Amino acid sequence: MPPATAGHEAIAHSTAREVEALQVASLFRTLPVASASAAFGVLLCFAFFAADGLKGAHVAWLLYGVAVAGARFALCLAWAHRHDRFPDLEPRDWARLAVAANFLAGVQWGLLGTWLFPEEPGYRQSFALMVITCYVGGSITAYAPVKWAHPALSLPATLPSTAYIFFVESGVHAVAGTMAFFFSGMVLYYALRETEQVAERLRADVHVRRQLDALETHADSRVVPFPGV
Repeated sequence: MPPATAGHEAIAHSTAREVEALQVASLFRTLPVASASAAFGVLLCFAFFAADGLKGAHVAWLLYGVAVAGARFALCLAWAHRHDRFPDLEPRDWARLAVAANFLAGVQWGLLGTWLFPEEPGYRQSFALMVITCYVGGSITAYAPVKWAHPALSLPATLPSTAYIFFVESGVHAVAGTMAFFFSGMVLYYALRETEQVAERLRADVHVRRQLDALETHADSRVVPFPGV
């Protein structure tokens, strides 16, 4: 391999690693607030169910939600102390842990749209749909820095719920169900596009910063001190 080609590949690899580290750091800056809002939503949903009488399924769902929230908060705490306690973990490892935690949260909202979905039509069903829609649609920006962070949440939350609500719960509603699946696909598309845009911006930031560092180094090397200084 020619030296120039090897040098370009080394620079590209270094840039990719730096961008990946910035992506993961950006995700973990928003993860504590996102985790707290999800935990608060679980408590509100439980209070909503309690108003009409609790069942064993509601309690089990609450316990699962508390476990998921605890796991996500523990992950945030581990990230904050990563240099001291987990120095061997790479940014990619932290990204995978965050994606796994988001998947558990997505299952939590998917259970709300299937196992716990209210039987009687009315505001209870609207409430369940609103919760799922808001947490999925409202978290695109928060999880955009890492590629599969948002899909890990949205897919287990929306696909089972859509299948149950439009094809099982009250019969087959093919047109409405197809539209719901289409909208879920569009959410996935825009989440992935947002991730690409974040990566492009970070790559540009890294390139500009390296150019500025190179110019500063070059300028320092050309400075000639005055005699006697």
